[in-house]
Amino acid sequence: MVPCTLALVLLLLCAAVLRAEAPGIEWFTGHGTDYEEHVHEGCQTSEGGYIAIGHGLELAHALIVKVDGSGGLEWQKTFGEPGKRGVGYCVSEVPDGYIAGGSLYDASHQRMHRFLAKLDRAGNTVWEKFYAAPGLGAIRGIDITSDGGIVATGYTNAPDTEEFRDFLFIADDSDGFIMKLDAEGSVEWEQPIEATQGTKVREIPEGYAVCSCVNNDFCLIETDDRGNTLWRKTLGGSEGDHLYDFDVTKDGGYILGGHTVSYGVENWDYLLMKVDGDGNEEWHKTFGQPRGYDARYIHDEAYGVRQTPDGGYIIAGGSGDENDSYHGSGHPAGTSDEWKAYLVRTDGEGNVLWEGIYPTAGDVGNNAAEYIGLTSDGGYIVFVDTDSQTPPEPNNFGFLKLAPDR
Repeated sequence: MVPCTLALVLLLLCAAVLRAEAPGIEWFTGHGTDYEEHVHEGCQTSEGGYIAIGHGLELAHALIVKVDGSGGLEWQKTFGEPGKRGVGYCVSEVPDGYIAGGSLYDASHQRMHRFLAKLDRAGNTVWEKFYAAPGLGAIRGIDITSDGGIVATGYTNAPDTEEFRDFLFIADDSDGFIMKLDAEGSVEWEQPIEATQGTKVREIPEGYAVCSCVNNDFCLIETDDRGNTLWRKTLGGSEGDHLYDFDVTKDGGYILGGHTVSYGVENWDYLLMKVDGDGNEEWHKTFGQPRGYDARYIHDEAYGVRQTPDGGYIIAGGSGDENDSYHGSGHPAGTSDEWKAYLVRTDGEGNVLWEGIYPTAGDVGNNAAEYIGLTSDGGYIVFVDTDSQTPPEPNNFGFLKLAPDR
């Protein structure tokens, strides 16, 4: 009989051998203005290019950037009143263009309100609409529905404070909603949800699913096709858990992606959680410290997750530190205070197939992933806050194309 300690060593060695090599970078480009931007979401488009949305850090505009299949700029467009705040949170493709959502200053009401815009394929505005409600508001997530309409989620009734006039990771002190619109952006119905905001929304056979973060817990809500809540579940550990993205899985359940300080981790680590179609947890996994620095100082913050065609999952975000008193060094991909895009690819049970940090070299600038999509060739498109892909000036939208799995 093999001693237990030896058996454990052999098991760990076998697991290491079985891990695949992370896919390489096919191309990486940065686009934006000279005034710094932050990307929030994006997708591959039907002709093989990519579109992304976010906001400006200095000019406070909402920005949409469209690139071709090699990352070359095709067009970019800003929304917002000069000198007023604007945030673009979500974008999806429709047959004749794109739908974008976020929060803009509404001059008629003199405050930040929910907005949607339709653009044609050349980036020209077809229509732009505000959806006024009490307080400040934003559309955080959209999905294009099977009838050609739009389902949207976000928040209203937020206080008119400096915090809510800017981009928020989590909107507390507000009221979440789900709203159905036709293809021209006219409201068909709107319902409140039991959350301070809706973060992402997906159409499902029963109606719609919304993910959120409530009181430092993962929150998942299912509604019927009129937005009436069927069930609401809070999930996570005993400490803090932030949910930012989810995907509907092939078995009718959900994969949830965010980060946590629960489950015995020392600082924020990725939290990947699989739940069934009734919102019950099946399993969870945590991931972090890809460069081996001191876990007490490293933030591993995940903002995007997808199920892969083979039934596995991929979760993406950024890894780095923000502590002036700590400076980890020694890894080829850079020091701890240089943020990296950090991706983890798993099988259907959450077991790691590969981990990757991008770019692989150090001293090239910050590159934190904010969202991820699957590409038609079996690879990945990662939307990155980059200050290494210049010109233009630092903190632009980064489009990082990864090869298919090896």
